[in-house]
Amino acid sequence: MVDKDQIWHWLEEVSDPEIPVLTILDLGVVRSVEFSNDQCEITITPTYSGCPAMKTIEDDIVAKLNEKGIEHVN
Repeated sequence: MVDKDQIWHWLEEVSDPEIPVLTILDLGVVRSVEFSNDQCEITITPTYSGCPAMKTIEDDIVAKLNEKGIEHVN
């Protein structure tokens, strides 16, 4: 059974696209994880206003969770 702690663990594997030695968790980009049934809601915020990497980070999160079997990610 997948829970929020597992989702947080998987998000540790997502690198920042601009500074790949850091993860999105290292940078504090992920604010919250909500998981119910097969639906996962991830709230992210940029490290600074207008951060151009936000779409890439969003895509990387969706790809990572899809890879782990979570099909519905917002």
